[in-house]
Amino acid sequence: MITPVEVLGKELKRGFGYKAIEVDEFLEDLARDYEKIYKENNELKEKVSALTENLNHYRTIEESLKKALVLAEETSKETIENANKTAKTLENEAMRKADDMIRQAEEEAAQIRTSAQEDFAAEKSEHLEQIENYQKLIHKLESDYCSYKSRMLQFINGQLDILNHPVYEMEFQVAGESQELENEKEQDIDYAKFGNES
Repeated sequence: MITPVEVLGKELKRGFGYKAIEVDEFLEDLARDYEKIYKENNELKEKVSALTENLNHYRTIEESLKKALVLAEETSKETIENANKTAKTLENEAMRKADDMIRQAEEEAAQIRTSAQEDFAAEKSEHLEQIENYQKLIHKLESDYCSYKSRMLQFINGQLDILNHPVYEMEFQVAGESQELENEKEQDIDYAKFGNES
């Protein structure tokens, strides 16, 4: 039988499923309830063991009485009959008490088991409802994300369409090219001056 310690020590593989903290909390709650049932079960076993020991004790008494009856038979038939009646009475009383105690223990065990099962079922239902609510929340967040992403794409595409419009197309002259043209003009002027001087 699995023990509460084994329930608490159980390590589950990590993935994209349930939240580890919630699973750990659930396992701790389960282990706590299971430990209670586990202890109650052990207590019931001890009670049954005690009842069995009492029954064996009464059977030992019965055996002793039977030996006494054999011994008494040699002395008196009347003593044997009385001893038989006494032994029978003791046996019946012992069996009745043992049956009553066993039946009471079984009823208590059944009540404890039923109560534990009901509590476990209620907690399980509550946890399943919480899990379902979290799943709905996740689906809503996924839907909100997709909707937001779609709106952003529409906005960006709209801005790109505006920027690609011909009205925004402009011609730029590189700064280096204009400087070279100025230098060439100055050189032409210098050559012209030199030619005039000569």
